[in-house]
Amino acid sequence: MAEGAFLSSLVDRLSATALSGITSLWGVKQQVDSLIHELQAVECFLKDADLREIRRQATSNNNWFWLHSLRDAAYDAEDLIENVELHEGRYHTLNPLLQPLNSYRFAKQINEIKSRFQSIIDGWAKNASMLRELRDMSSSSSSSSSVASAADSLWRRSSCHLGDDVVVGREDEVGMIVDRLLRCTAHREVVGIVGMGGIGKTTLASLVYNKVSAIQTGGTSLRPDSPKGTSSRSSVERYFDACAWVPVGQNADALGLLKITSAQIGVELNLTQVAAAKNAMFRFLQHKRYLIVLDDVWATETWLELSEAFPKSTNGSKILLTTRFKEIAVSADPSSLPYELDPLSEELSFKLFISKVFGLNHVDTTSCPPQLRDVGHQLSKKCGGLPLALVVLGGLLSGKEKQVVVWRNILKSMKWSNCEAGNQCLEILALSYNCLPYHMKLCFMYLGAFKEETEISVSKLIKLWIGDDFIPQQDGKTKEETANDYLHELIQRCLVQPLLSAHKQGFKRVRIHGLLCELARSEARESRFFYCENGDAVSRAEGKYYRRLALHTKFTAFHELSNSEKLRSLLIFPGVMESCVITVGHQAFRPFSRAFCHAFFLFSLWGFQHNILEQKTSMQYIRVLELEGHKRLACDLKSVQSNLNHLRYMSLRNTNLGEFPFPESNFPLLQTLDIRGTSIRKLPCIFETLDNLRHIYLNWMVSLDIRRLTNLQTLHGVIIHPNRQAERDLMALTNLRKLRFRTWWGVEYRPEFPNEFDFDRYNAQSGMENENRSLAKSLRQLGNLHSIFIMIPFATFQRITSDVVQAVTSHEQLHKLKLQGRVHRHLLLEDLHFSCIKSITLSGSWIASSPMESLGSLTTLCELKLKDNALWCSEVSCLQDSFPELRYLKISGLKKLKVFHVGNGSFPNLTRFSIHECTEFLSTVEVMEHTTRLQVLKIKEMPSVLPDVTDFCHSRNINLIS
Repeated sequence: MAEGAFLSSLVDRLSATALSGITSLWGVKQQVDSLIHELQAVECFLKDADLREIRRQATSNNNWFWLHSLRDAAYDAEDLIENVELHEGRYHTLNPLLQPLNSYRFAKQINEIKSRFQSIIDGWAKNASMLRELRDMSSSSSSSSSVASAADSLWRRSSCHLGDDVVVGREDEVGMIVDRLLRCTAHREVVGIVGMGGIGKTTLASLVYNKVSAIQTGGTSLRPDSPKGTSSRSSVERYFDACAWVPVGQNADALGLLKITSAQIGVELNLTQVAAAKNAMFRFLQHKRYLIVLDDVWATETWLELSEAFPKSTNGSKILLTTRFKEIAVSADPSSLPYELDPLSEELSFKLFISKVFGLNHVDTTSCPPQLRDVGHQLSKKCGGLPLALVVLGGLLSGKEKQVVVWRNILKSMKWSNCEAGNQCLEILALSYNCLPYHMKLCFMYLGAFKEETEISVSKLIKLWIGDDFIPQQDGKTKEETANDYLHELIQRCLVQPLLSAHKQGFKRVRIHGLLCELARSEARESRFFYCENGDAVSRAEGKYYRRLALHTKFTAFHELSNSEKLRSLLIFPGVMESCVITVGHQAFRPFSRAFCHAFFLFSLWGFQHNILEQKTSMQYIRVLELEGHKRLACDLKSVQSNLNHLRYMSLRNTNLGEFPFPESNFPLLQTLDIRGTSIRKLPCIFETLDNLRHIYLNWMVSLDIRRLTNLQTLHGVIIHPNRQAERDLMALTNLRKLRFRTWWGVEYRPEFPNEFDFDRYNAQSGMENENRSLAKSLRQLGNLHSIFIMIPFATFQRITSDVVQAVTSHEQLHKLKLQGRVHRHLLLEDLHFSCIKSITLSGSWIASSPMESLGSLTTLCELKLKDNALWCSEVSCLQDSFPELRYLKISGLKKLKVFHVGNGSFPNLTRFSIHECTEFLSTVEVMEHTTRLQVLKIKEMPSVLPDVTDFCHSRNINLIS
């Protein structure tokens, strides 16, 4: 139960307020102390009642409203305290004669909240017998849960997933489905995989898809005239001319899914009509052999609409379809028998369970101590053979002590004997959720606002968590670091899935499984944390209690919200139709639709009907405001109340705005601002004083006076004129971690100057050399930099000098460097001193001699990109044993490059190699001959090298993309 922890957090905040200057107002401190005492009394009871079973008992006795009322009163108390903190400075400047009046108002509001808490307690006191029963239940259960919770903080960070090539109990299905996909047929075949949620349909389909690639890259190609039953051994990209994985989901957007497909098969669909998009894709695929995976299809209508884009070819094309409904798979292809997945047997369930508990990458039950086998079998049996439930429960126990008493206590707390398999799985998932700390529960419930299986940007998610004040401040850590720890904890408990990249360390995106998303939404709605709407109208009676709202509806509906002034987060996902009218208070809104969005956490605020703009829209407690991607925004935003004092997160990215829409607001708590992709070139002067700003993303704007923004961690898209002022500004940003800027000296380069123009001599004579030293001096002071992008426009005489790069390389924590623009001619021939650099990108550098010897010595470098004439030489060479950790190499637009010499032992870990538009390049074979782990070679607009490369990739099991 999160209520107790929520009140604990509120008590801490009130205690801090009681010690602050605001309580010096007449009579206020006594009122705050009294409210703290009231809250502590309620908190003590809730700590005794912190069990899910008690919540159910409360519901069954029609007392569930008690917890709702308690939370609502606590929210109001928090809003009141925040308002007082915001106005603290103003109170001290008031006329002394007016201070008693303001003290009286504040004390009155505190008394009102105290009365509400007292009324809630009195209501419960009337049912003393139930209260005693609940306390007895809590007392008896707390002892059984104490041992299980002792190791909660010891969750291991290592993955508890099995290896990508391991599947438990599905080996036969994998082999049969692979054979069917590779079998030559005279018609387009739809291969269906059917089963309940959590049974492993998506996992099986993914494994099959990867298995096909592995099998096909091993030998001869299977063409339509091959003998029946012959196994294919060509790469999937050669046998199938087009391949795509399409996550469909419950509320399928046909146009969006078609665009997702088009992005993978290489056809551009810049269309806004579904019919036109289907026709374009049909024409593109008409004479190609394709493989399309449609994952998680929920409706026959969805299949029928999407299938019109896929021609019924006679060349062996295949569609792999996963669904919970057998009739969908049968109707898709009546002549093709779908595979129906049954729950795992008890023996296989135990194997999978034990593998997860002990963190094994293979199936081995001998790791389980004999004394744990009996209770382990009982636990795995409770999962009903559902792989997802086994994975989640195994992940939960992997961080617990391996003792019989611990496992038996977990077993006793599971009440699933009379439940259906699906409910059993949800109970297991809820068990893992209930073990989370309070703030982590909020973070998990927040994930329920996303569409299931959506790819979620980690960076955006963390900023949203912080913006909604879920992340506490911990000593020695930034909130971002704490949020990242929370995310890793959720991943460890198998509540969130990281999307890993083969050539990058770590992950930048995550997703949440459909069943876990259902759990998050259920918990969020049950606790009135937020309401996630998927079609049904939000009633006035229900909607007024929610402080956060997420809408996913795709059809006309009417939404009425009477308490909009208390909303903290308004989450409207793209797909809400323009005909969907919503009223907030007495104001009506018509959300702008968006044809397609990437699978990020994109909200959209509202465009407002022009006939009701006379009054301001009251959302005074709004904390998160996300408008990304809406091109039809105009002055309608001004109808939002401009007094956004509680706003912490605002994104106007990729909108059509030409000026900042809230010029009169103060934004005292704003932490994140994003105006990339807009035409906004000037911000109000108030932004120069916002000391809470942590992340600011500009649209290549001339630098603000940023000296006072000392909490900035991200400064993106700023234009800096190197001088003393800029030097002082940057040196003040000691917390900066990500910096992306370009310089401008106001001196333009003219084409009539020869390429041999002496830039260095000109810089020395013009004074730019001194300015570079100033820039280098300021960069050297930014000791916390993790990532930096320096851009110098080509249309200037300036170069990126050794002083600047040496200043950057002095930072021990720097792991990502991007330089765009001409560099000093000897820059990369010097010894580089990066200590933990992982990614380097050079673009437009025009380096006349090979820098690969220096770059190859970087032992931590994982990613290297050389683009747009980064090198202006015909040959490059790597020394022996160069690039020991490099996983991804991209060479693009090097117009002069012909030969790439590679020393023995170089690129031992290279998995992906991309080479684009290097028109003079002779062959990539020499590079690949020295690699032993290369998986993917991507070649674009270089037809002359394809013949040699094709045979080489075929012999080395390398996936060729061209």
